[in-house]
Amino acid sequence: MMIRKIQYIFILLCLPVSLLAQEKFNIRGVLPWHNFLSGPTGWNLEDYRNYLDECQQYGINFIGFHNYTGGGERYATYVEPMIKIEYKDILPQAYFDNSLTARWGYLPMKVKDYAFGTDRAFSLPEGAEAFGSDASVTSSTPREHYEKSQALMRDVLSMAHERGIRMAMGFEFGVIPPEYFSLNVAGDCFYWPGESNMIPNPKSQLAIEIHYAALDNILETYPDIDYVWLWLNEHSFMGVNIEKALENASFAEAYNAGQGYFKEAADDAARFVGVWALEYMKLTSDYLRSKGSHAKVILGGWGGGHQLPSLLKGLDRALPKDVIFSCLNPDLGKSPQPEFLSDIAKNRTVWAVPWLEGDHQLWHFQPRVEMMRDHVKLAAKQNLDGVIAIHWRTEEPRFNFRTFAHFASNKTDNKTVEQLYEEYLTEDMGNKAAKLLAPLLAQMDIKQIQWNVPSPEFYAFTPEWGLLDDQNVKLRERLIRAAEQALKKTEGIQRDNLQRFIAMFRFELLLGEVDKAMMPAFILKKNDRQGTVSSSFEDCEKAYRTLMAAPVKDMFETYMQRVHSRGELGVLSSLNQRLWREYNDLKSYLETKLKR
Repeated sequence: MMIRKIQYIFILLCLPVSLLAQEKFNIRGVLPWHNFLSGPTGWNLEDYRNYLDECQQYGINFIGFHNYTGGGERYATYVEPMIKIEYKDILPQAYFDNSLTARWGYLPMKVKDYAFGTDRAFSLPEGAEAFGSDASVTSSTPREHYEKSQALMRDVLSMAHERGIRMAMGFEFGVIPPEYFSLNVAGDCFYWPGESNMIPNPKSQLAIEIHYAALDNILETYPDIDYVWLWLNEHSFMGVNIEKALENASFAEAYNAGQGYFKEAADDAARFVGVWALEYMKLTSDYLRSKGSHAKVILGGWGGGHQLPSLLKGLDRALPKDVIFSCLNPDLGKSPQPEFLSDIAKNRTVWAVPWLEGDHQLWHFQPRVEMMRDHVKLAAKQNLDGVIAIHWRTEEPRFNFRTFAHFASNKTDNKTVEQLYEEYLTEDMGNKAAKLLAPLLAQMDIKQIQWNVPSPEFYAFTPEWGLLDDQNVKLRERLIRAAEQALKKTEGIQRDNLQRFIAMFRFELLLGEVDKAMMPAFILKKNDRQGTVSSSFEDCEKAYRTLMAAPVKDMFETYMQRVHSRGELGVLSSLNQRLWREYNDLKSYLETKLKR
């Protein structure tokens, strides 16, 4: 037996390095997404240090960042400060959100006003009244926001490189801060109006110079950056009038030269976006080359069929082969990357981007171990060069992250979902918990019955957030009972982990109860304001009794037991700013009605 083991080790040692390396993807990366307080928007340097240490531990060798720079719909004034697009002394408003800002459906709130003593969980810098990154809550001017935010990210770049992790800084090309649209000159065709955005003309001198200003700032702020990541906007089919756009001679010339690349485009609108994207990508590659930058260019975007995927084959034909292609998996990551990426991977470097969690459930546990295993193994089958995992939080998707990282370094491993959960639970919560919980979590993961339980941070709160059907209630009750049984024989840090695990599911059950209690008052108020139904005194009295019986204090105190990282503090802040504010508004509304 020992002789066979020695022989096996000897054979492994004698294998060519290239064969051994095939077991790992060349790029094993993470994409922590800025915008919500539960994600890196609220992180400080220590949070990044801990995060990068864990990434290094699990074999991660790439980290990327995306910047919002404005756009249409709820993005209109949403500009983040990691990249500064300063042009002709115009400095756009940009900052990391905090609990006193009002974007993504947040209602401004000072930490001291948080419910039921939850403010005690927050440690704020001297003089600060809001929760958020120190770069945000200690800045008082737009320039200061940029300076502190970019200083933070420069330190992140240094720490990443110290750990052998490469870094990308990115933004959405052709999406610019709102301050610049007033610079349009009559007849210049700087931009075209669309349904959800104003769309800069990539042949306009002004649009080109603003794009160059963004690239210059990346190169000047992060001179050691490894990649520049160019993102096609999520709402990329933007409703532009194609015929009107083609009245511009310079763009018409580009369109006529480039439209033939996009044979797979669904219609003229898709073909227009393809040529538009091609022009911006060529501008970027040519400009970085002219600046002598060593940074590689990545193309990225959203994975719905009407978004980036329908353009990828055309862009593959047209773009230089040193441009790396990446694409978020569709359907908030529930669906795998397109099969045709394997064809493009024959021509250039391609990375898949599975989701550790979706932003439609950022108050909830999202088990995705099976998805991570299957999507990463599919990327291996497609001969893709890398896999990058998008996420916001760090605690709730921990099992998903470990699965992603495991298969990114072990392409051919065939562990089952239940085996993976048993391994994680044994390490984190002990043998007893693993034995009782692994089958239940594997069932929850594989069946995905919780997929439609909403807590979509990109919208304003309504009491529909977190409503659970009977099947979801019963599963959480079973998980809690099993965990409580295991708790009796668990000690030390494993006991702490198990208690937080229990608190997570208790919170979700309580959130559902609070939502149900708020719903009658919410409906009455909505009908009243819209003038559709006149509520009776009895209706208001009944709704008030129901609202007052909501276990809202218990819910907040239970979530406090869950807090273990900056991400949970972000969710706790969001609960206060959204649910607690709405609860009190409904209470005030009913009390006013009842007094009449």
